[in-house]
Amino acid sequence: MDLQQFIGVLAARWKFIVITILLGSFLTVGLAMTRAPVYASTGRVFIAVPNTSPTDSLSTLLVNQRVASYAALATDPVLLQKVVDRSGLRITRSELAGRISANVALNTQIVEITATGATPEEARDLADAEIQELVSLVGELERPASDKSAAAVVARSTGTPTLSSAPVGVPMVLMIIIGVVLSTLAGIAGALVKDLLDRTVKSRQDVETATTSAVISALPLDPAVAKDEHSAVAANSPLVEAFRVLRTNLRFANLDANRQMVLVTSALASEGKTLTAINLAQSLAASGQSVLLVDADLRSPSVAKNLGLENAVGMLSVLLGRVTLAEAIHVHDAGLHVLSTGPTPPNPAEVLETDAVHGLLTSLRSEYDSIVIDAPPILPVADTSILVRYVDGVILLSRFGRTRKDVLRLAAERVVGLGGRLYGVVLNGLPKRTGGSYGYGYGYGYGYGEPFEIETTGKRAKPGGARVRGKSPYS
Repeated sequence: MDLQQFIGVLAARWKFIVITILLGSFLTVGLAMTRAPVYASTGRVFIAVPNTSPTDSLSTLLVNQRVASYAALATDPVLLQKVVDRSGLRITRSELAGRISANVALNTQIVEITATGATPEEARDLADAEIQELVSLVGELERPASDKSAAAVVARSTGTPTLSSAPVGVPMVLMIIIGVVLSTLAGIAGALVKDLLDRTVKSRQDVETATTSAVISALPLDPAVAKDEHSAVAANSPLVEAFRVLRTNLRFANLDANRQMVLVTSALASEGKTLTAINLAQSLAASGQSVLLVDADLRSPSVAKNLGLENAVGMLSVLLGRVTLAEAIHVHDAGLHVLSTGPTPPNPAEVLETDAVHGLLTSLRSEYDSIVIDAPPILPVADTSILVRYVDGVILLSRFGRTRKDVLRLAAERVVGLGGRLYGVVLNGLPKRTGGSYGYGYGYGYGYGEPFEIETTGKRAKPGGARVRGKSPYS
């Protein structure tokens, strides 16, 4: 992972990082505020051999051995119990063991005793009790065998243990800083791990690796479209330019065709195929072509609803002979013709597989420059697999952060396996971020080359209906 990809991951996972930092900071502040202060007191015990010269090497060796031994005995359970009894505190011997430490000062004959407590006075009293019991222990262990001989080693307290009003441990401010830093590192590490474990499509490389096809357009996320009941695209939306790019790249995909029938589908539901089909058709119509938008999703039709049209009559009505094709086609936006589904049949796959549907689509080819078919998702049902045989090419939708790579691969393999031509993949829902392979900074995914607009004129089909709705942002 290079620096640009690293920045892209951070930009994509910024919410997770911020939440982690906030939670970690709140926990740190809470811990710092509720932490009880701890005070420490230090006293010293001097170990020496009486009536010997400081240059006596044997005495020095003896003292060094004794000092180390008595430093270890300072935390002996028997001694600690005596300290508990002497101090009068309501603590257990095991609790006291965690509050007493004994160390030999470097190159000295001094044992340093440190005790901690909830108050400075408590810490001092514990240290003093420990020192007194240690001095007493030395006296008992070093008691001579006869009254005439002197003790080999004696222990003496060097004075009253210290009394400090400043608590020990990490200062609150430093503790909070450390907590924030650790929370930030945890957030970044978590974001990287989540990205490594994420199996969804996030970039052009993900799409091309999964499908071996190009990204022919990338649709930026527009919250206004998601909130609109009819998924209407405003004229100033960045989606408008993205669909123009898709329109241009669609021309490059099939340069030799004067007329073409394009099927728009996705691997699974809710990936943006209907939005793409509608706006691609509007963009093609705005360029001067005669365009028919066909809603072939007989299970869950939504084209008519999104365009504000009635779905009382449509394709199925024509197949049943209830209306003529001209009567079933609605006119939208002064040029875009729409053939909705009409009544929902109980057996959509069987209907689409009939010669009547094939004949209907074949007859429409001669009437329009471009026909855009909004088909069901290709993996859950067999409907789209039937329609693939009737069209010139397929546009496959994938949704940023939602479509799994393996699912997209299966969808692309399904199209190719049925003998269809996959024009490319549209990456939908890119967040507005820059850096790495995320967001607009990744580009609109031109796929077949740098896009440019070609002014074309086409023969418009004669209007077959009286309904005119809406205004296209692509005009």
